[in-house]
Amino acid sequence: MQVPDAWYVVASSDEIGKKPFSILLFSKRYVLWRGSTGELRMQSDSCPHRSASLSLGEVVDDCIMCPFHGFTFDGRGACTLVPETGRSASNLKLETHEVVERNGFVWIKRGESLPDSPPWFDEISTGQASYQSVHEWPTHITRCVENQLDYAHLPFVHRKTIGRGLDIKGPRRIECDEKRICIYVNQEKSELPTIQFIFPNLWLLTIRARKFFQFIAFVPEAPERTRIYLRAYQGFVSFPLIAPLLKPMFNWTNEIILNEDRRVVLSQLPKDSSKAVDERLFPSDGAVAHFRRLWRNSTLDT
Repeated sequence: MQVPDAWYVVASSDEIGKKPFSILLFSKRYVLWRGSTGELRMQSDSCPHRSASLSLGEVVDDCIMCPFHGFTFDGRGACTLVPETGRSASNLKLETHEVVERNGFVWIKRGESLPDSPPWFDEISTGQASYQSVHEWPTHITRCVENQLDYAHLPFVHRKTIGRGLDIKGPRRIECDEKRICIYVNQEKSELPTIQFIFPNLWLLTIRARKFFQFIAFVPEAPERTRIYLRAYQGFVSFPLIAPLLKPMFNWTNEIILNEDRRVVLSQLPKDSSKAVDERLFPSDGAVAHFRRLWRNSTLDT
């Protein structure tokens, strides 16, 4: 799957517990699992013996055990035991990838010339409560991203919710460079971008400065499948016993709004917007146009 070199979220940290966790990324299946001290492993979700899914197995003595014939593999991918021989097998090696955990997510670095740590938004502080929901959209990541860079759809797609009464006439300030896109939707508070985007997969909506944000990490599972991690971060209520009670409300609201988007976005063809050669963009699509240029330029050689 052609995607730009970047740090990519592959899972939320709280999704990986005692049991192996299967993910789809870049059109391949991987398994995530933890060792006895919590260290995280990411390996191919296919046993090199007979291709059974390792995520159906279990973790035993800091190794993942295949559910088919009991072959075990350590965190480096080496086969430590073949039950029928009672020995290890040096000719069996499990594809293994290095991952890191930051800000409650598991990340993988795709590409060599990248920073040592994944990017993040400084506006999100560790003291803010967060509420997460996960969504699967059967379309290309580019369409999912572009929907969140498009403010002009709000009074139409979301006319009964967040777009009610929004006037989209007139230009908006849009600042772009090779790594970020900032959109100033609220012209009365032009010093603060309403929407920020870290290319190619991280999005932040500021609803109230320092107090309320919506965050999205877009995960390119396959050419026509994208996983969306949506988090609401809020600093209004931080009491440990009260803050968790707000999760159903935030997730219910976000589900309604995302479903309004989903219906329209899934109708867009071609699913990969980099192949949409017949579309005619308008000034409000300035962020979308810049995103397409970055995506096209960064995937030419991949």
